[in-house]
Amino acid sequence: MAELEVRPTASADIAGIYAYSVEQFGVDAADKYHDGLEAAISRLAEFPMSGPVYPGLRRPMRYLAFRRHHIFYDFDGTTVRIARILHHAMDVRRLL
Repeated sequence: MAELEVRPTASADIAGIYAYSVEQFGVDAADKYHDGLEAAISRLAEFPMSGPVYPGLRRPMRYLAFRRHHIFYDFDGTTVRIARILHHAMDVRRLL
């Protein structure tokens, strides 16, 4: 199993997603979405090659779709580094 590192930018993304979800949908829905997102991130430690390479980025980066978000990460053979978690409608090329 690979090590898992969540970068500060991804941690901030998670916090922002949670806050937005609480505001828009309530605590229960936010908790469920957050739990699912955390589970998807954890699965990457077991299956780091499961996400395809996102097309058109300067630096190749993999992503895993989770509902309305994409989890962007890289894998160096031992560590999965979660870089960002972005809504599917965001401008990924500008933000990465």
